[in-house]
Amino acid sequence: MKYILASATLAAALAFPATSLASYKPPPSSGDSWYWEINAAQVGLVGLPATNAAYPAPGSAHIWDTDLFFDSNTSYNDSQGHPVLNIPTGASPVVQAIHAAGHYSICYANAGSFQLGWPDNANFNPADYGNKAHRYQLRGFPDEWWLDVRGFKNYVAGNNSTLTGAAADIATQLNKRFQWCKLEGHDALEPDNLDGYTNRSASGARGGGWGLTQAQDAGFERWIAYNAHADGLAVFQKNDDANASVDQPLFDGVISEECNAFAPPPCGGPGGTWTPYLNAHKPVLNAEYIEDGETTSQFCPADHAAGIYGALFTNALDGSYYQVCWNSQSQP
Repeated sequence: MKYILASATLAAALAFPATSLASYKPPPSSGDSWYWEINAAQVGLVGLPATNAAYPAPGSAHIWDTDLFFDSNTSYNDSQGHPVLNIPTGASPVVQAIHAAGHYSICYANAGSFQLGWPDNANFNPADYGNKAHRYQLRGFPDEWWLDVRGFKNYVAGNNSTLTGAAADIATQLNKRFQWCKLEGHDALEPDNLDGYTNRSASGARGGGWGLTQAQDAGFERWIAYNAHADGLAVFQKNDDANASVDQPLFDGVISEECNAFAPPPCGGPGGTWTPYLNAHKPVLNAEYIEDGETTSQFCPADHAAGIYGALFTNALDGSYYQVCWNSQSQP
């Protein structure tokens, strides 16, 4: 059953104060393809394909989604070519190259979980992620733990005093990441891992081990949308289709993983997963994965018919595989 926010909470979600309306660049609304690489073998431009190339190479994609810390102007590759990640201090050469090619730039940042290896990890309070207890570990990801976002449930846009428990510290640290995305020059934000309430942890505990609820994650998403916009970034909802109707007025588009592989429901059309966004003429970027046996012939016609921008990747998102459905220069 689709979750519906109580009217008072919905009113708070929609009534974004004027201060949230910082200048930001909305994503293209039609005729666009996308490229996604957040786990390159090396940082910077050397770890990415050419940002400008003929269709169907990645450089033909009009929307690029790359990683905050891999894009950082202070990150580097060591003498063995391994990434050394650092916090950005200024504009990103990666983002500059994406923009020089005429593309739109999305900044990937982990939002709903704590993961080893990020240069700002010491900023988070260990209680935010349950002190790395097995109960809160992401299933299949031994170096990652769900954040305790329960205290975002009653968030009122622009009022951080409505955050409780660990949410106050989590908000402080995540907003730094959003501001670094803006500092690098990105146009938009992709906040990952928004749907802890739908996941069992590695121990089998519900709601990411915290017993997270749909209402708590909806509040978390409300906080993300407000603060991304306040920081001058457009923002994409990442997965969590059950909250699509609630989130659509607040977000600028969707990044979906495998909405075709797990259909029904379909990705678009009557009763479709992302129909609220499509009806609002906001872009839906869909990633399907070769590991699940997907092929472009299986999902591209449906994505194209629905107005969804689909592409086929490997789930490592390391740039080793990419097939785009179409772009505005080459529609089927």
